[in-house]
Amino acid sequence: MAVSMKKAAHDIQTRRRTDDVLLSEGIDFASLLLSQSVQDGLIASGFQKPSPIQLKAIPLGRCGLDLIIQAKSGTGKTCVFATIALDSLIIENMTTQVLVLAPTREIAVQIHSVVMAIGSAMEGLECHVFIGGTPVSQDKMRLKKCHVAVGSPGRIKQLIELGFLSTAGIRLFVLDEADKLLEEGSFQDQINWIYSSLPVNKQMLALSATYPESMAQHLTRYMRDPTFVRLNPTDPGLIGLKQYYRVVKSHPLPHKIFEEKVQQLFELFSKVPFNQALVFSNLHSRAQHLAGVLTARGLPAACISGGLSQDQRLEAMSKLKQYQCRVLISTDLTSRGIDADKVNLVINLDVPVDWETYMHPRPRRPPPVITFQPY
Repeated sequence: MAVSMKKAAHDIQTRRRTDDVLLSEGIDFASLLLSQSVQDGLIASGFQKPSPIQLKAIPLGRCGLDLIIQAKSGTGKTCVFATIALDSLIIENMTTQVLVLAPTREIAVQIHSVVMAIGSAMEGLECHVFIGGTPVSQDKMRLKKCHVAVGSPGRIKQLIELGFLSTAGIRLFVLDEADKLLEEGSFQDQINWIYSSLPVNKQMLALSATYPESMAQHLTRYMRDPTFVRLNPTDPGLIGLKQYYRVVKSHPLPHKIFEEKVQQLFELFSKVPFNQALVFSNLHSRAQHLAGVLTARGLPAACISGGLSQDQRLEAMSKLKQYQCRVLISTDLTSRGIDADKVNLVINLDVPVDWETYMHPRPRRPPPVITFQPY
């Protein structure tokens, strides 16, 4: 699948960039000695020059080292592992050679888009997404020709158990948003099972913006003498990210507080210029209700959360990216890794449940972030 449209969001020359994504040296991807087809794909998809994390991590990854990569959201981590994966592919071998796990279906779909964009000059490249909510029979057919498999831990485990996904040829294993994948009560058991089914001799990459110390130690048990690649490990927020808070009146009845927040939300939308906005709520029911309220009052909105079907979630993301809605209301589902070029305002309707969630800047460029805080 060729990708002809150049994504300006990846071209660091087309808009103002901050030091964590911009190189001062005159270095391009040709300096990294990548294959010509990968270089052509990078240029075609708008990656003109490597960001600092790309410059630091890609050469190490091409050497076959296991890497634990920590860099802020929006600095190009997806490009890092996509480039390493594609540069090492044996395109004539149609067996699965790269396995990428993602914590949400939406991130998996986005990873697929990046891989196919960078691999647009590689004739015969097969990359597919394997996620819950889609027929297993379709997955079985796609796995007959699949160089790069991207999916959620649950579906990948199921496909391996059924014998549809052969792990014998996998040479690269990637955990994207590794802290989310390995947090307690999340996907640890499934990932442990998947890891045990992979060949002993493989390369492993783990990428995230945040790594609690216990998480980093856990990752080292998977890897062979891993190399830590970090730029600013103590500062997970993007340079240039403006943060504000808005005080709302407290009330013993939660629905009264919610009504006050909705009123103030409309005030913000009427006063703050924006192209598109992301609004985060901690509750699925509130997210759905708010989407209906906004749409009814003339502000096209969509909702995305884990309570919706796969088709509904993909439709919501499609509306956001195709500018068919001005506001996307979401739970924590889209707090990580979403490439939303037109979003220039983020609002936390509720205070995020933890610091790591708050510090993951939602879109790939740092817009103002406003958090509602009851007093």
